[in-house]
Amino acid sequence: MSQVSARRDGLEAGRARRVRQLASLRRVVDESAYLYRIIETIGSGPDLEAILQGVVGLVTEATDCHACLVWFVQDERLVLRSASPPYAHLAGTVHMGADEGLAGWVVRTRRSATIEENALADPRVKYFPELEEDRFQSLVSVPIFGRAGDVIGVIALHAEAPHEFERTDLDFLEHTASLIGGAVENARLYEDATARVALLSNLSRLSQAIASAANEGEVLRVVVDGFRDLLHARRAEIHLVAPDGHLRVCAARPERSPSAPLDISTTWTLAFEARATAEERADLARMLWPDDPGGWPAFAPLVAGTERLGLLAALMPEQVLDADTAVAAVAAHTAVAIKQHQAIERLTEENLLKDFFRSLSRADAPTEGTLDLAARLGCDLDVPHLVLSAVPWRGAASRRATAQIGASPSWSESVRQLESRLAARFPGVLVDGLERSLRALVPADDWTADEVAGQVRGMDWREPGEGLSVGLSHPCSGVASFARGFEEAESAAEVGGLLRGAPGVTSYDELGPYRYVLRAEDDARDAAQQRLELLVDYDRRRGTQLLDTLEEYLDHRGNVVGTSRELYIHPNTLRQRLDRIERLSGIDLGRDDWLSLAVATKVVKLRRMRRSARPEGGKDG
Repeated sequence: MSQVSARRDGLEAGRARRVRQLASLRRVVDESAYLYRIIETIGSGPDLEAILQGVVGLVTEATDCHACLVWFVQDERLVLRSASPPYAHLAGTVHMGADEGLAGWVVRTRRSATIEENALADPRVKYFPELEEDRFQSLVSVPIFGRAGDVIGVIALHAEAPHEFERTDLDFLEHTASLIGGAVENARLYEDATARVALLSNLSRLSQAIASAANEGEVLRVVVDGFRDLLHARRAEIHLVAPDGHLRVCAARPERSPSAPLDISTTWTLAFEARATAEERADLARMLWPDDPGGWPAFAPLVAGTERLGLLAALMPEQVLDADTAVAAVAAHTAVAIKQHQAIERLTEENLLKDFFRSLSRADAPTEGTLDLAARLGCDLDVPHLVLSAVPWRGAASRRATAQIGASPSWSESVRQLESRLAARFPGVLVDGLERSLRALVPADDWTADEVAGQVRGMDWREPGEGLSVGLSHPCSGVASFARGFEEAESAAEVGGLLRGAPGVTSYDELGPYRYVLRAEDDARDAAQQRLELLVDYDRRRGTQLLDTLEEYLDHRGNVVGTSRELYIHPNTLRQRLDRIERLSGIDLGRDDWLSLAVATKVVKLRRMRRSARPEGGKDG
């Protein structure tokens, strides 16, 4: 090589070196200028959104990258908080676990990372189609440290080929991260405080609206509307527990067609048990909203005491500060309001029901008023019904307990249990619980009277105490027939238990001849009854059974053999008892009218049974 050529090459090399030095110096000057502008942005005020947008714009311009992304660490997840204009609309909607993606690697290792080319081939990269990451070849991510030294976020740069990030880009990004760390913490504290104040103010207004709702339906509407606005949620819904034990949507914004009912045991575990993971809650969100994936779900149980009423659910586009606290507060207010309105409605219905039963059981009640009450309760009185009456069985061992049954709190609970059993067996049944008894109207349009009686006998009537004596009337149809039906059911319940000597179910027909003497017992007492009372007194003093013997003898029309068999005694013993009956009472079985005597015998026996069943200290009627 000639000396001229060598000298020319040396001059070219020197010129190139000076150009690179000038370019490097110019870049240092430019980066310094950008850092000063970033400092100015940070010092402009506590508005976190303005700070992040300013920093993202300056970093994008300074590095000539395609996109700048800022991720925040929130509840062990990374949430995209700010991005360059092509992806700015995705802020708050894109998130991943802290153990995912290049940003997650930076958080875990607390180190910066650079991928010079073919970024998607790196196993640390998590692909997000909405961020168009298949276009990027070169990536840079650096951690943002808080004052305590913990990683509070990540700044990431994305570039398309043939652009490659240099060491100076990494240095600039690290300087930027160190500058904004404290500012981001301050701005987040300010933003959180402002958001909490706004949330509490809006929560107070929503609580007042819930308390002011006129009925349960209005409570549900107020909650889903206000709750959705409170959390800026895409969806807000209330699911209540149905009688079959499943959760069913009862109010939703936006409105939607009912989804398949959810099993409450599974739902409760997924949403509220301590062992439920974030993924399990996400599973519940997919169960509730299978056509609306993504977002941040929030749930809270509607619980009043130990009763599970349902579920309050929301789906937010991004995580909201103190969302779980707000959801729990709204759920508590909602549960209380629902129970209050249910109690009011139940009392209103109970009053309406009592007025209806009172009117229906009176023969002199106005027909028009009774029909109006029936219509309001959805009861068609032209459809055959059986009147049912249930009273505590007044056996010898339970007389003293029976005297206290009206004051016992267990009786009202027993009424509710019996009402539930009747409703399960006879849809449309109406039940009225009184202080010492229960009465019901049992629809019999699809049943015969015997079938209804069979179904009632198949139920559990053991409580309270030793059991209940249940009576059933003849089928009733039409307003005028029910007053007599109530009398029949009450008589069957009372007298059936007395005749049986045990709790159980008795239809009015099963009272047999006693149906004809029920009213006669209250009439003036005739001579035959007065003579028979002598036998009652003798039986009481001597422990004999003369009145029962006379009743069986008359029922068997004077047949000594048949009567002896029924009483399990010898015919001679029967003849001796009959002689004693005639001597004590003055009755002449050979001359007196047996029909009148048989009726009088049953009247006196019924009076004796009622007297013996009264609680101790009671008076004879």
